[in-house]
Amino acid sequence: MKKIAWIALAMVLVLALPVFAGGEKEKAAAKPIKLVGGTMLPEGHVFWKATVKFKELLEQYYKGSVPVQVDLHHSGSLGNEKDSIEFMIQGTAIDFYIISPAWIATWDKAAPFIDAPFIFKNVAHWETCLEKDVLKPIEDNMIKKGVRFIGYGGGGVRNIISKKPIYKIEEFPTLQMRVQGSPLHQKVFTAVGIKATPMDYMEVYNAIKTGVLDALENEPAGLEGMKFYEVAPYYIQTQHQITTRILGFSEPRLKTFPKDLQEAIIKAGKEAGAYHRKIEVAENEVIVNNLVKKFGLKVVPFDNTEMRKRAMPVIEEFSKEVGAHGIYKAIEAIN
Repeated sequence: MKKIAWIALAMVLVLALPVFAGGEKEKAAAKPIKLVGGTMLPEGHVFWKATVKFKELLEQYYKGSVPVQVDLHHSGSLGNEKDSIEFMIQGTAIDFYIISPAWIATWDKAAPFIDAPFIFKNVAHWETCLEKDVLKPIEDNMIKKGVRFIGYGGGGVRNIISKKPIYKIEEFPTLQMRVQGSPLHQKVFTAVGIKATPMDYMEVYNAIKTGVLDALENEPAGLEGMKFYEVAPYYIQTQHQITTRILGFSEPRLKTFPKDLQEAIIKAGKEAGAYHRKIEVAENEVIVNNLVKKFGLKVVPFDNTEMRKRAMPVIEEFSKEVGAHGIYKAIEAIN
């Protein structure tokens, strides 16, 4: 009886071998899913680090049977941010990319409000607003258009870089400052009392050096990269804007993936965004401290309460114009 039982078991195993072998062959032969993405900025930049983190987290969380390959690009090798949005909407060429809200305006006119000056009181307030999904109306609209926001990065804090110290808002009328070309920025800084002057970014250094301008507003990376501290050694901590950058993913492509891969992408994206915010905020401080030590940058503390008070009516009016008043009210309601 034992001999018969062993023979029967052997026959079962032999018959099963092709099934197991076939399953392994099918898994090995499964066509890999290739994800292509990246950033406009160079390798080593915080944006690049965020995309690398996204890849690492995705590899950690995805345990499915279909192989996934992540192909990262930097320095604009895939095109500019506007190109990336168009490709993601089409579901071709680019699957994910770090994008600025300004470039989303073509598809959602409320998107630039995300980067409006003074809407966030400080970094902690900004973080809380993102965690509470205050930007969900824009997210929902962009999903319909073809781009899903899977993570929020950024954290660059913009301050005034000046050739002379400014300690209080009453001194602003003496400041001829370069502002971004958007009408909103011109209106906001005019409202707080500054002589707002739109100018091409690449011309600002010489304009300050020759006395055409007194100042500009920028974040630490720009202060360092363009060496503005050489002609404008005072860093006035107005903290008037905190930049937000979005890790976008192609919605048409996402829908074609297995459910477990979709879930892993969304989870990895959210955590990569949090990582991006953490390291960019930390790098702000590192950059400023290095410039103080090496080049004598002078940091001037500044209370922006009155600035914000003067600016907010302009910001609220802008929010109504672009259909973001609900977002404005949600942000204002968060302490």
